[in-house]
Amino acid sequence: MEITKKDVELAAKLAKMRVSEQEVSIYQAQLEALFKWVAELAAVNTDAVKLTNVNHCAHLRPDVASSHPALAEELRRAFDEEQDQCAKVKKVL
Repeated sequence: MEITKKDVELAAKLAKMRVSEQEVSIYQAQLEALFKWVAELAAVNTDAVKLTNVNHCAHLRPDVASSHPALAEELRRAFDEEQDQCAKVKKVL
């Protein structure tokens, strides 16, 4: 699959990125290599491969609500002000 400079510029615009002409050329080559690799993977015959299901939830603890008064008090002290059950925090930016 051929990736054009216009494709890269559109992707950058959608990602709200500013890219220089040099970066467009670099990304174009990288994306072409990526899509070539994906095409190679798609060409592999996987008909004989048995599907598996990984049960990632089996090792998780049960989600049980519990009360931790010490933690609640610690959180209350962490914030200077509270308004309408919301903690007021300092600006990050």
